Amino acid sequence: MTASRPPAPPDSLPTGALLDAQEAERRALARDLHDEVGQLLTALRLSASALADTLEDPRQQDLACDVLVLADDALARIRSVARGLRPPQLDSLGLVAALQDLGDALAARGHATLDLIAPSDFPRAAPAIELAAYRIAQEAITNALRHGHATRLTVQLAHTDDGLRLQVDDNGRGYDTTQPPGFGRLAMRERATLLGGSLQETATDAGSRVIALLPTPAQPA
Repeated sequence: MTASRPPAPPDSLPTGALLDAQEAERRALARDLHDEVGQLLTALRLSASALADTLEDPRQQDLACDVLVLADDALARIRSVARGLRPPQLDSLGLVAALQDLGDALAARGHATLDLIAPSDFPRAAPAIELAAYRIAQEAITNALRHGHATRLTVQLAHTDDGLRLQVDDNGRGYDTTQPPGFGRLAMRERATLLGGSLQETATDAGSRVIALLPTPAQPA
């Protein structure tokens, strides 16, 4: 009998190919949720609304209205999940808009408040740079909420001589940065490294901070 292959060590870095495959899978899943499941729920909502209008028994009307409310809730959740998998603003409007939408979604769910600080004329960067910055911010925010139980976060964007600078701060209780990182923290580091950048993490009892520097190509004169 052939022995099973042991799992990869937890401190091994995710490869660029693995991250690319993950992004492709997220994009496909987001599209399927939005286009297929979203359309089915929309059809269900319309049918429930039409059914409620034709019923005369108040109890049956109430049941049809319950289905309508559930369909609305499911549709909102599907759209939220699809947006988290691949925010459409990232491709169409850029990093600032995508991060603002992420903050709005956090506030709408009552999880935390997010302050986004960025110049009003913050320029677009290459798609790979914007995607890496967004995923790093997304993971830093997830860690702050899940492990630090943060209630307030600040995301700062700036362009420096070294490229794009992303900083995420939170008011949580921090986490032990000396412990072996999980896949999410490894992925943050690898995303920055693959682009020739760097990532720093610090944490105290008063919160944590993640700083990513991502080199951007020089603009033509």
